[in-house]
Amino acid sequence: MKRNLVDRVYEWFSPQEAIRRYHARAVLHMVEKRYDETVKREKRRYDGASKGRHYSDWHSPNLSVNQEVIAALATLRERSRDLSRNNAYAINGVRILRNNVAGTGIIPTPKGGTKRQMKAIKEAWAAWADKTNCDYDDMNTFYGVQALVMKTVIESGECLIRRVRGTSKDAVPLRLQVLEGDFIDSSYHTGVWDTDETITFYGIKLDRRGRKLGYWLHKYHPSEVGSESEFVPASDIIHVYEVERPGQIRGVPFSCGVMLRMKDLDDYEFTERIRSKVAAAFAVFVKEDAAAEDTTASTDGYDLERIEPGMIKKLQPGQEIQVAQPPTTQGFGEFVRNNLRGISAGFGTSYEALTNDYTGVNFSSGRMGSMEFNRNIEHLQYNLIIPRFCDKVFPWFIEACQLKGVIPYEAVITATWTPPRRQMIDPYKEIQALKEGIRAGLYSWQEVSRMLGNVPDELAEELLQDKDMWDKLGLKPTSDARFDSNRPPDPAEQEMLKDDKP
Repeated sequence: MKRNLVDRVYEWFSPQEAIRRYHARAVLHMVEKRYDETVKREKRRYDGASKGRHYSDWHSPNLSVNQEVIAALATLRERSRDLSRNNAYAINGVRILRNNVAGTGIIPTPKGGTKRQMKAIKEAWAAWADKTNCDYDDMNTFYGVQALVMKTVIESGECLIRRVRGTSKDAVPLRLQVLEGDFIDSSYHTGVWDTDETITFYGIKLDRRGRKLGYWLHKYHPSEVGSESEFVPASDIIHVYEVERPGQIRGVPFSCGVMLRMKDLDDYEFTERIRSKVAAAFAVFVKEDAAAEDTTASTDGYDLERIEPGMIKKLQPGQEIQVAQPPTTQGFGEFVRNNLRGISAGFGTSYEALTNDYTGVNFSSGRMGSMEFNRNIEHLQYNLIIPRFCDKVFPWFIEACQLKGVIPYEAVITATWTPPRRQMIDPYKEIQALKEGIRAGLYSWQEVSRMLGNVPDELAEELLQDKDMWDKLGLKPTSDARFDSNRPPDPAEQEMLKDDKP
């Protein structure tokens, strides 16, 4: 601490006063230091956490994900369904995601068993999945059930699939009953832990670890027939929804972030249509001069009541025509496009796919938009529909086959899944790139086959059948790699051909 002349004078005449001054100055120094540190911390704060008059209407309560979802789920679900019935963009958004995620079907490839078991499983799967026998309502094949599940998740936020065991008369005693989230009876809610260390949270029974033990489900849709419910164990239920926060037990519609935007845009377009209809009506008003002479003695049919093409009409003295001029709207198209870009972003689709508007799109921009859209689709395929639905249905199918005696109980069989192939933007160049990738060791032939929507085992078997067919017919088509003149000659094949010559 530096001392000045005044400090030295106090030290000479009154040492006690000098000590008091030094103590007060030290305390002041500490206060200033803490103040400086506080100011620095405030300068390092997040702008998003700023509070003031400008952000006073920003309501952001700190609630758990389940508190937020349960409070808004019913309203979100109802509005999403209404939009999916009446709003063209919502209808197309749901359709695009469903068709791209599920498409013609995500196909399994069984693994792990003997050849005999694999053959039996493939035959049983074809008899069960390719027919409507797998559907509780007997309306869809398994791949149609996939599409229905995906559509329900997109539109309503969640979907339940209930296992219904069949009878001994069924080739595979298993049916899938697809239920909407409305079937969960939310009135079963305790909110406190029971003596058996479980808790029932709005129709879903959980243990201490948060694992789902079962569901209270309405026997019929609650808006149709009463509200009688029954408890169904979690082992017989598949609950499909997109998890957005840890611990989430219910799902919300995909359009929840853009519902108000779609509704406002729909209302705006409706008013514009009305304005255009008024403008097309071409209303005409006849204005009379009150000071003009009396015209009541005019001949019949002289009054102007209708305008016809090519008409020449003389008005009475004191009359003039005024044409209604409805108000015009500037920038209507750009305003709609900007809103549709936000709606497509909320749905996770490209603007072009949602609106079918490809004006101003070139090859590069179209390819970039397609690539980003494909990433969203792959996320939904590999992180939602395959692990949350397909991988859980297949063990049910294997168990049903074991009960039926198709395969033994000790057989352990799993499956890999092949989504439908993605359409190529430039097929020739992309196929050439895939061929070069296989030759360079960047891809395996089986991986590329799955990328193109083929099941590798089935494709290899078909290629072998093609080879035998060409050899039997004595033909050498260029589609067979052995006879492709553009392919470099293989020395080993050349030697084999020499040996075959007489």
